Amino acid sequence: MNIKSVVLRRMRDRAAHRGIWALAAPMMLSNISIAVLGLIDTAVIGHLDHPSYLAGIALATVLFDFLYWGVTFLRMGTTGVVAQVYGSDNASQVGATLRDALAVGLAIALVMLLARHEILDFGLGLLDGSVSATKHAGQFFEIKIWGAPGVLTTMVIIGWLIGMQNGRAAMVLAAVPCLLHAGLDLLLVVGLELGIEGAALASLITAYFSAALGVWLVRIEFRRRPTPFTFRWKWRSMRRLLSLNWNIMLRTLCLIATFAFFTRRGASWGDTTLAANAILLNFQMLTALALDGFANALEALVGLSIGASDRARFLASVALGMFWSLLFALLFVGLYAFGGSSLIALLTDIPALRVEAGRFMVWAAISPIVSVWCFVFDGIFIGATKGREMRNSMVFATFVVFLPAWYLLQPFGNHGLWMAFLMFFAARGVSMAWYFVKLDRNREFV
Repeated sequence: MNIKSVVLRRMRDRAAHRGIWALAAPMMLSNISIAVLGLIDTAVIGHLDHPSYLAGIALATVLFDFLYWGVTFLRMGTTGVVAQVYGSDNASQVGATLRDALAVGLAIALVMLLARHEILDFGLGLLDGSVSATKHAGQFFEIKIWGAPGVLTTMVIIGWLIGMQNGRAAMVLAAVPCLLHAGLDLLLVVGLELGIEGAALASLITAYFSAALGVWLVRIEFRRRPTPFTFRWKWRSMRRLLSLNWNIMLRTLCLIATFAFFTRRGASWGDTTLAANAILLNFQMLTALALDGFANALEALVGLSIGASDRARFLASVALGMFWSLLFALLFVGLYAFGGSSLIALLTDIPALRVEAGRFMVWAAISPIVSVWCFVFDGIFIGATKGREMRNSMVFATFVVFLPAWYLLQPFGNHGLWMAFLMFFAARGVSMAWYFVKLDRNREFV
């Protein structure tokens, strides 16, 4: 039986669909819980008496995006490497990868803490927000940054659990702290009326709670699947992880730079436009985190297939991931097209913000169908540990498409900014599709 026949047979196999859902559903629920937490943060701050509070959160969020998104290679690289060594039944390397990734993560967190003042001054200078928004952003940042060791530890452990094909444990680690954070938000911001400082304290407490929960889940996984673990560090075991992580880091920095540029341009039109864009970006984040459930499943399944040298299983996993991702992207388009105004009203009761966000809702509505391909191919390339191709695709989308498009579309104001933003996502999807066809034709995946 040829490869095509095997793939088609697996596409019709209900067990294959249940298999991808067994990984995707827990991660989708956990990812959506993260997005809901962002919406709760926005709603809590958005109901304070001035847009500058929400604008300040938007500015601080960009700084943390640079810091935490910039090191998401800790999760992505860990997932891809662990999935492949797990698929090849290399138990000793599974534990070594966790050890190495934790060491790198804690070292980076220490650098963040030591350089926190320089990061804050430099970042807020670049973003160029209003005086009041910049003040609120600084208050939020100075407290939340102390949670960096907990955040990065959690990031590594989630990646390790996904690579071990344990989506349920990863879901618990992502979702349970979100519930705690939501409760702390309501207690500290609404109940105790601590404002921006209360929201930052909620993030700080949650960071260390999630790290402790992650260590506990790792211990359970070690008992369930005995895995050698030693603190003896070896350069050879870390070299592959660092090489992959370097490319993913560069790719992620381009992504964050695009979001930062987007935020900065919005800030140049005043706090109301900045806050309106922040509200609509929450919808984009909700879409991304939901679709990332299938991307996370693809990371695990693709890595497992490559580790086991099973080409038919690899192609079937890709086809299943694309099918379900596209279906859910269409559902989000419908949600935003028909319920966008109601969603905006839930997030703010400031009339000017509702009107401004409504003017640009059309871009948030079509974003899911444009950006879905980025998430699918990210999952494939992470599972295949193809960091160089991910980096090249992101550089192309940022510097060859997004920035030139914005320059040409400036006369359209914020509409032009959103148009360039969606062109950025489209360019990523097209370029990664080209790489996928090329690599698969040359049998460089399996």
